[in-house]
Amino acid sequence: MAVSAVALVAALALGTIIGTAAATGMRAARVGAAIYVEGARNIPLLIHMYFWYMALAFLRLPAFTCAVLGLAIYSGAYVAEVVRSGINSVSRGQTQAALATGLTRVQALRLVIYPQALRIIAPSLASLFSQLIKDSSLASVIAVADLAYQASAIEGETFRTFEVYITISLLYIGLVTLASRAVLLLPGVRGGAVTDRIADA
Repeated sequence: MAVSAVALVAALALGTIIGTAAATGMRAARVGAAIYVEGARNIPLLIHMYFWYMALAFLRLPAFTCAVLGLAIYSGAYVAEVVRSGINSVSRGQTQAALATGLTRVQALRLVIYPQALRIIAPSLASLFSQLIKDSSLASVIAVADLAYQASAIEGETFRTFEVYITISLLYIGLVTLASRAVLLLPGVRGGAVTDRIADA
């Protein structure tokens, strides 16, 4: 659970920065973002984890850190694409209107563009976060004591395979459902009055 939580925050931060650069940055920023997205997405998640844990073993990073880095870099590429498409779906006139009212470009993004983009991309983000939680089970291959690792250990001690994996399946269903609901219940997604007034300015 801790691996999922930390990786989720890191992937969201990384994806937002890269996605924004891809949508609003200069050509060099867009090219760099495209290279990162294509490179990270086309390498299997397990290879990402093995790269940090085994290929860079000389760094002596904890297994937990390796799992988080692998998940964050891999999932961050998908978040970046979602953020980029969300920003591009907002009319350019919104940015121009925000700048005309005296807002800086950063303020326009934060107060006008991001809130509108969030409403559009919320379902996609919920799906990505759900996938990240499920993907975190791969961390068990590098000895991170996540849910899957603990389930395997309990099964090895008790030999109650059916009960253990039914329980772990129910836990994952609960966690994934909770994450999806949490994203869709965010104030900006529900369309608060403050966001509406800013967008109409």
